Amino acid sequence: MAEQAHNTRLDWRIIAWLRGLAAFYVVINHSRGALFSDSMLYAQHVNPKENWSWWESLQMIIMNHTGLGSEFVILFFLLSGFSIAHSLRNSTGNLSFYKRRLVRLYPPYLLGILWSFVIIFLIWAFVPYVYYNDAEGFISIKEVFEKISYLPTLLSNLFYMPKDNHLTHQYWSLPFEVVFYLLAPWMVRRFRLFGTAMLFLYIAGWLIYGKAYHNPDNTNTLFQFSIEYGVYFIVGILFYKYKDRFINSFRLSKPVAIIAILAVFEMMVLSKGYLFGGEHNKLTGIMTVILTYLLLFSALKYNFRIKWLEKIGDYSYTLYVTHWATIFGVKIIAVKLGLNYYYIHNLYFWYLGIPVCLATSYVLYLLVEKPSNQLVEKLRKQPDNVIRPTSLPAGSTKIAQ
Repeated sequence: MAEQAHNTRLDWRIIAWLRGLAAFYVVINHSRGALFSDSMLYAQHVNPKENWSWWESLQMIIMNHTGLGSEFVILFFLLSGFSIAHSLRNSTGNLSFYKRRLVRLYPPYLLGILWSFVIIFLIWAFVPYVYYNDAEGFISIKEVFEKISYLPTLLSNLFYMPKDNHLTHQYWSLPFEVVFYLLAPWMVRRFRLFGTAMLFLYIAGWLIYGKAYHNPDNTNTLFQFSIEYGVYFIVGILFYKYKDRFINSFRLSKPVAIIAILAVFEMMVLSKGYLFGGEHNKLTGIMTVILTYLLLFSALKYNFRIKWLEKIGDYSYTLYVTHWATIFGVKIIAVKLGLNYYYIHNLYFWYLGIPVCLATSYVLYLLVEKPSNQLVEKLRKQPDNVIRPTSLPAGSTKIAQ
């Protein structure tokens, strides 16, 4: 069945909009989480719940649907497995693959760290009170700066070992991506062996440690990859290897598929919010696999595209690595408007973070990630020991590096 991986001509613009969807949702999740206090504090400081208008209640319902940030990071993991399996489908050597990965990913990663220092400078320049003093129960930004600029901590962050990542909070997921890239040539070529091992370890981890994921800040990355996150990359590889079977066996019509996607999403929202109290858990992780299956194979089956998300997908990596620091820059505006820095009780201010993150990340993409992609394209044209297909669909080289 593995031969089927080469039969379907994939439109990688579909993968692009799925990446854009994942990045866009994570930005929504973090904007809401960092730029709005919460419903309880809003009720305590602004308007008691019993006095809420229908519009305030609607805003809270919208916010309840923004809490799946870690699940949409898992969507990234699944898409990584799918894309990397394509990238390695005909390769017999690893050096060119590693070189492309390094050139493609490390410059934007460094940019994310540098951008966090730029935001700290802006905080110092425009809201020095927050920079020099504890604010609303949080340590001063000056203390944050001293921690992340401490040489051992800085070196740790430069080598994908996030530490004290106050302004690069989202970097928790990147070490798992790096472990996958290092293992990917063997995981793809010896799929049955690695797939069986990762599934066994995942089940064993669930039975031993329960439904919750370990905290990446105090857990060994290889250990956590083995028992918690590695299985998602394996499922992504599985989706690629047997994509023809999945596409051909997909029986839901487009309207029914859309309804199913919305139903699974709603189940994830309710499960995480009410069964697990917002805790990142493995049940909604499994639901993310189902959601990804429905999104991916319905889109491939019906060639369904969302063009504005494709555009975001083009710079989704820069958006991911820079948006958290940008949100802290938006907090400067909140202070200037008298809305506090951390506990912002305004119902609508958090929406501002979304377009600011999108616009800022696009500019940063043009500065760093786009040139990196162009260099990757040159590397792809260099002779190596890869058997190249005779033709690729539009967008293939851009997404499946």
